[in-house]
Amino acid sequence: MTERQLASGIRQGDVLLVPERGQPKVAKEIGPQHTVGQSHEIRAARVVVTIDGRVWAYSPSVWHGKNQHDPIFADHEGWHSVRVAREEMAWNFSVRLGD
Repeated sequence: MTERQLASGIRQGDVLLVPERGQPKVAKEIGPQHTVGQSHEIRAARVVVTIDGRVWAYSPSVWHGKNQHDPIFADHEGWHSVRVAREEMAWNFSVRLGD
């Protein structure tokens, strides 16, 4: 991810919507909803997964299943990639609570 992509993205917890030019070249249509990061529901006109496993959505919004975050909405009509942050291991004296 570049600094420019990070700056132009819209974030909800561990999920970032990044505006993309055009659309993915080869992708499988998976419908108008898809869950990423165990608790973030992507809702869009179209959601696709590319052959390398990246999720893209057309004019998406993101809703949090545990209501820990307000919904976010794409700032324009068009394709966005959906980026999920890597999870790091918790320290041995702590517990990962999840997002």
